[in-house]
Amino acid sequence: MKKNDIISLFEQTAKDTKATFLDFIKGLHELSKNPVVKGLFREIKITPEISKNQVNRYVHSLFKNLSKVKDLKPAKFVPYIAPLIVILVIVLSLSMVAIFFQVGSRLDRNNYIVNIPKGYGAKQVSDLLSEMGIIDGKYGFNLLISMFSIENKIQAGTYKLSPNMPLIGIVWKIKVGDIVPAPLAKVIFPEGTSIYRMSIILAESGVGDNQSFRELEDSPISDDLKGKFSFVSDIKINSLEGYLYPDTYFVPFDVDTDMLRDVMLSRFKLLVMPAFRKSKKDTMLSLHEVLTLASIIEKEAQDPKEREIISSVFHNRLAKRMYLAADPTIKYALSKIRKPTKKVYYSDLEVISPYNTYKHLGLPPGPICNPSLNSIKAAIYPAKTDYLYFVAKKDGTHIFSSNWRDHEEARKIVRRI
Repeated sequence: MKKNDIISLFEQTAKDTKATFLDFIKGLHELSKNPVVKGLFREIKITPEISKNQVNRYVHSLFKNLSKVKDLKPAKFVPYIAPLIVILVIVLSLSMVAIFFQVGSRLDRNNYIVNIPKGYGAKQVSDLLSEMGIIDGKYGFNLLISMFSIENKIQAGTYKLSPNMPLIGIVWKIKVGDIVPAPLAKVIFPEGTSIYRMSIILAESGVGDNQSFRELEDSPISDDLKGKFSFVSDIKINSLEGYLYPDTYFVPFDVDTDMLRDVMLSRFKLLVMPAFRKSKKDTMLSLHEVLTLASIIEKEAQDPKEREIISSVFHNRLAKRMYLAADPTIKYALSKIRKPTKKVYYSDLEVISPYNTYKHLGLPPGPICNPSLNSIKAAIYPAKTDYLYFVAKKDGTHIFSSNWRDHEEARKIVRRI
């Protein structure tokens, strides 16, 4: 090889090296401006394992200087190149160890219940954990999520997590779905509560989907449900009103409507059906008719001691083909149109509805609430009286009458009280 060729080769090599080196410096310069890199180095800075180390201060100073450089000439970076490679290796090693074992708070050893809803991705989970103080910053968490490639594979559920837990432990829990049993909510449905009112109680308790639960008030009963609970097979209307037994239930906060419905129907089956089968020979009414009458008794009987007497009034009126004329049925009819008032006015008696027992003979199409077992028994076993009327006193008890004249006198007495 000639001398000139050798010189040309060295000049070209030097030129290429200079260009490559300049590209490397430019890359570092751009990298130092990247918000993710800045965030990562912020994480490194606040991590105890690194913050006590001289490397942290040097790297911070290095990248601060890099970000300020405008004239990207290789000569300006010569003092940094030698230690840079060593520093990068040390930093990467330390940062991985630091991030893996980073904790939200070394002083807080308490466990917290964290519910990760279905559909949550890495960003939403990191926001949630950061807001709860479980993790200190999001970049380390997001980095580990990316390393495990589980951005879209986070498992929903209820977790028990502590700010004192290493970050790698938190990520691993949500990766494998190490969930704990969901805390249970105590939901109380008083006797005589309608499905509409039950949906309000659910909303106030923050339990389930109250809107879909309310739809049970006016939804067709599926063949699948009839297969599970044979006693709903004879319901002729699109409603489970009367069959969702009012009681105290302990259910998960995120319980779905179908599960809650089945739990309540199971309680009905357990408590009501044995009593009804045992007394079936003592009544001509079907189960649906018994529940319908019991629901009206439930609403009328403010004093439990009057259940059987009120039942006798309705039984006597049905036998004489008289209108039941029960105000609670008017309120139920009005609830389909507007929010009913506590008092029933004469204008309300004109409401057009099959539940208007002032206009339609016999029982309404179905229950107007979910009655208690005692009201169901009262509907089957009424007291033996000749009463046809009753009027409520201010204390919730009633004056019962066998004829219209006595009933009018009773109304006058009540107005004077």
